[in-house]
Amino acid sequence: MLKLVERVARSNAAVLTTGESGTGKELIARAIHHYSMRCSRAWVDLKCAMPPELLLESELFGYEKGALRGAAATKPGLLELSNTGSVFLDEIGELPPRMQVKLLSLDGEPYYRLGGTRKISVDSRVIAATNADLEKALKEGSFRRDLYHSVAQVEIKVPPLRERTADIAPLQMSAR
Repeated sequence: MLKLVERVARSNAAVLTTGESGTGKELIARAIHHYSMRCSRAWVDLKCAMPPELLLESELFGYEKGALRGAAATKPGLLELSNTGSVFLDEIGELPPRMQVKLLSLDGEPYYRLGGTRKISVDSRVIAATNADLEKALKEGSFRRDLYHSVAQVEIKVPPLRERTADIAPLQMSAR
């Protein structure tokens, strides 16, 4: 697995790690960032299963002062904070349809903070993870095929731990 991680890290491709909960998808994502040319740059992560949708949107894109109730100051989003680094989209399979569209529209394009009028451009590597069956979600139409192709330029399927018992101890150590 480490050789694959090192090879993928040398590219700038968007990466999707898939597998059961607890298999080390985030550790693999962090290793990709660590071995990449972006390793000295920011690593930010977003839990895509975070409700409600407006909170998810404001976390990802940021907001201008007054754009939301209680927004007393401008706040950059995680995308902006990850500029020249990596953004980790954890449980991307849980993204609501509207957020899937917003994320897809970014594909190298500038965006606006909530309530903003100035375009913001970022150069971030997307690394995503999911334990959802995205093939089933694609067939059912609950996950956008174009977004899948955008975030899964490289897909790493992480086998369940029951098939990798030698990895259990190192994963336990990294969780401490």
